[in-house]
Order: sequence, then structure tokens, then C-alpha cells
Amino acid sequence: MIKEEKIELTTIIGAYGPFQRVVFLFAITISMFGAYHNLIITAVAPKIDHWCARPPDYDNMTDEEWKELAIPKENILGEERYSQCRMYNISTNATVSCNSWEYDHSHYRSTIVDEWDLVCSRSWLVSLSQSVYMAGYMTSMIIFGQLSDRVGRRMVICIALTILLTAGFSTLLSQSFVTFITLRYFVSLGVSGVGATSFVLLMEVVGPAKRSFFGLAYEFGWATGYLVLALVAYIIKSWFYVQLVAMVAALILVVGYWVLPESPRWLMANKKFSRARKIIMNAVERNEMDKEDAELKFELLKKEFDKEQPKSVFSKVTVFDLLKMPVLRKRTLIVYFCWFVNSFTYYAMSLNTNDLGGNPYINFAIAGAVEFPAYAISILMIQKMGRRWSQSGCMLLAGLACVVTIFFSGSTLWLKITFAMVGKFLITASYGILYVYSAEIYPTVVRNVGVGSSSTIARFGAIIAPFVKELGHATHPSVPFGVYGAICITSGLTVLLLPETRGALLPDTLAEGEAFRGPSSPSPKKSSKEAKGTSKKEREDSSREEDTSKRESASKGEDASKREEGSKAEESSRA
Repeated sequence: MIKEEKIELTTIIGAYGPFQRVVFLFAITISMFGAYHNLIITAVAPKIDHWCARPPDYDNMTDEEWKELAIPKENILGEERYSQCRMYNISTNATVSCNSWEYDHSHYRSTIVDEWDLVCSRSWLVSLSQSVYMAGYMTSMIIFGQLSDRVGRRMVICIALTILLTAGFSTLLSQSFVTFITLRYFVSLGVSGVGATSFVLLMEVVGPAKRSFFGLAYEFGWATGYLVLALVAYIIKSWFYVQLVAMVAALILVVGYWVLPESPRWLMANKKFSRARKIIMNAVERNEMDKEDAELKFELLKKEFDKEQPKSVFSKVTVFDLLKMPVLRKRTLIVYFCWFVNSFTYYAMSLNTNDLGGNPYINFAIAGAVEFPAYAISILMIQKMGRRWSQSGCMLLAGLACVVTIFFSGSTLWLKITFAMVGKFLITASYGILYVYSAEIYPTVVRNVGVGSSSTIARFGAIIAPFVKELGHATHPSVPFGVYGAICITSGLTVLLLPETRGALLPDTLAEGEAFRGPSSPSPKKSSKEAKGTSKKEREDSSREEDTSKRESASKGEDASKREEGSKAEESSRA
């Protein structure tokens, strides 16, 4: 009978229908904008050739004539090239540093590099701007994650969307580089706030069986935004208009916001039953569910939420509890390292496609296109091969592909680009797997804390990633790929020290997490100290309790893993 069952919200409104479709379209749209803004620095601040500017008296000379006269040649990797940062003093014939530059506009008409002369001793500022942007993502997770639990999903989306639009349009009016990176920080704050909160809203209104699909679909939105950026940059070739396209298109989110519902689950949890009933019955009508049955189930659901809940054990645990026990500490540090490596390598490879050689637009587009099959294959892999071998295999092969790129250049440049894209494909698949795997590694009482802290560690990787380009410039262009390869292979090997979680009864408590060894190990309940020395009757009672615990734990683990599967935007994400 209904009253004997625990009522799930989506049994009232339906697992998916026109009501959820509005939320899905909004979420996947902001996912596209998330990728666009995260990677836009590649289009607005690309690697472009430059040389010391000629004095006004030499304006009648061609570029080649000026270079032959005034620009010294340097030996770079065995190849003679015109210096980009020095010129001859025509009066004394001594070499001096440039104080202004001319730029090659064969690929790009206008960039922030030539707008504010971000070359030579100022080239590192491009990497700084992306790091500041990623810092905005980290700040957003801290601020909006807590705020959405207090004031609701829709209110936070409104606040974050206002920040995004205000900062985004203001970026177009930037008169200095400092203003530009400051506004980019707030763009990041806004886009990640809208993205993370809308993803949570989506997971709260779709049925449990649908969450895995929508987690994957959300990632396809990200990959689509990646490709859209490549196309827009190729057509427009001006940083101002590339940014303008993003902001004008973002106005569609304002329209979407007005038809976006508040989370009925959040309203029920906060005992705002009148508003919740209105939204739920609207969803019932739009999804063509039975109204009388919905009314009955709503009253039962209301009674469940209306009960006074005891203080939850979840509020008593922190990230430090993960580091107190030896087994959990080892696993936590391995998971942290994997998140750092995945985020670092993913963003370093995405942001530095210009340094591969060849056509920069094609390189960037391919790097985006490989994400579609990568996300799809990651889901198949974890189902067929399990989490551990899938994660380890992707990282080991990604590292190997990156190392192989070191051996190709010149006439074999196409092979270098091919292996680099194979590495990008594998690290993307690894990222998708890691969301599921890490959610299952942690015991239930620290699952949110574990995944949340892992995502924070990933942000540090994303903040550092832009500076890999500077490492390559200071040493050798192959050094970054050597770094990617080394850390990916190391990470892939350390993953083998983690237990498999596919098909396993997931642990609930810290003690069970400490004893957890995978699907072949004894049940966490049986492994606990309380299970020792029990009588036959006690073992029978324990068995019944274990069966109940299995159902509850499996449900929690499934929901948690599916909820985390597509949440890079919430990490951010990537977030």
C-alpha cells in the first residue's frame, strides 16, 4: 500500500516530461556557456608571432624588409628565427629590448595579446588571467553551494546570472588588462554559480533511473560549447566579437529563468509546503499524471518532511575524518591526486592547442570533438570493465600518448597532433569515470565531503594548468607533454591501490569504509567489530538488518554516483 512505502517526489510528478524538459534545456544551455567561457582565453589570447615595431620613419618598408634590417636572428631548437623581443639599435647596431610590437594577423585580426602587448616579459599575464578565472570557479563553489541550500535554487540562479551578464558585458568595455582579468573573475563566479545550481536542480526533479542519462547529456552540452567556440573564433577572429557573441547569446538564459521552477524537493525539505504543492501540481498537470493519486501522495510526502528529523550524523563529519584512519587516508590522498592530475592535464591540453603547431582552429575543434565519444565510452567502460581498471587504463594510456608526442615534429607533425588528441580523448574519459568512482569510494557519511573536497583539489590543478605554457617557453616545447605523461602514468598506477566498487555494497560509516575491500570482500556490516562473537539468533537478526542496509546503502550509492556522474560544472566541474 502507498502509506507503507517511502514516497519519492518523482513518483508524483513523473520521472521525466515537459516539466523537467524546461530545467534540462536551461541546464544544458548553461553547460555550453560554461565551456565557452572556460576556454575562451584560447581564442582571445592565442599564440601569435610578433616583433619589435618600426619607427614612423620606416613605415614604407614591408615586414620582411624591416625584419631583415632591424631584427636579429636567434637559434631556437636548431632553427634560426627572427627575435620576438629584441631589435638592433640602428644608430649603434647594438641589440636592445622592444618597447612596442607589431603582430602577425594572418590567423587573428584582434586579440587581447596585441591589445595590451602581452608578449615577451608580459606573456605570463595571459596565464595569470586564466588562473584568476579558475579561482572564481573555486570561490563560486564555496559561496553559491551554501547559499542555494539557504535561499533556494532559483534565487541563486538569479543572483549568479545577474553577475554573469553584468561582468560579461562590462568585459567588452575594458580599458586595461587589470580591469579585464578582474571582470573575468566575476564572469567565472557567475557562470559556475548558474551551472552548478541548475545541475543540482535538474538532478532534483528527474527520476533516479534518469539521472545517469542526464548527467551524460550535461557533459554533451559542455562538448557542444567547446565546438561552438572553435567555430565562432574561426569565423570572427576578433576577441571583442567572440566575447560579444557569448554575451548576446546568454540573454536567452534570462528568458529561460522566467519559466524555470523552484526545486520542489528543496521547498519540501524547508517545509514551504504551499509553494511546493503549487509547483508539484503544475508538474503533474504538464506531465499528464493522475491528479487524485498525486494529491494523496503529496499529503503522505508532506507528512514525511513535516516530521522532526533528528540531528544527522552527516553534520558531524569533516574532511579531517577522512585523514584520521589509515586506509581511508591512503585512498583519499590517491583520489585527491587523481582529481588534481585530471583537472591539470585536461585544462593544460585544452588551453595549449595553439602550441601543437599546424592550424590552431582545427586543433582546437578536434580537441572539442573528441569529448563526445569520450563521455559516451566512459559510461560503457565502467559498466563492462569496472571503475578501477577503467580509470587506471585511461590514465596510463593518456600518459603514454602524451609521452609519444615528444618524438614527433617537423614532417611528422600530424603524428604529434594525433597522439596529443588521443591523450585528450583519454583524459576526458578518465575525468568522466572519476566522478562516479570517487563518489563510490567514500563512505556515505562523508561522501559529499569527500567528493566536494576532491573537486576543490581539482580547482588547484586548473589554476596551475595555464602556466605549463610558460614552462615550455622557458625550457623546451616538449617538456609540458613530458609532465603530462609522467603525472598521468603515476596517477594511473596509484589507482590500482584502490578497491573496485562496481557491484559492491557501498560502506555507510567510517568504520565500514576502513574495512571496505571491494565486491569480493565481506559485507561492511559483517566486517565491523560488532559482528564478532554473535549468537545464532543475533546473526539471524544481523542478517535481516544487513539486507535492509544493503537496500538503503545501494540506493544511496546509486543516487550519489549518478548525481556526481555529470557534475563537472558543479565542481567544476569541472568543474
